[in-house]
Amino acid sequence: MANRIKGITVEIGGDTTGLDKALKGVNSTIKNTQSQLRDVNRLLKLDPSNAKLLAQKQQLLQKEISETSEKLNALKEADKQAKVQLENGELGQDKYDAL
Repeated sequence: MANRIKGITVEIGGDTTGLDKALKGVNSTIKNTQSQLRDVNRLLKLDPSNAKLLAQKQQLLQKEISETSEKLNALKEADKQAKVQLENGELGQDKYDAL
């Protein structure tokens, strides 16, 4: 089981929250988009030339790209804050490596 890392905070939208809480919303949104994309792909197997479904698939793919980008930015911010804490001695090397 992974060790719990305490003291790492990420600021998103002006609120300081834990990394897990910050990523929870993004992960659920990504999961929802992937589910919708799966449904569209199933419908496209039945009617591959449906223009509305193809447009919907394109929109979902663009949405997934933006959500993944948002998650990446949150992780980069957490890494940046962890590096600062490591340099200040507030965070041990072992906990930084675990992150």
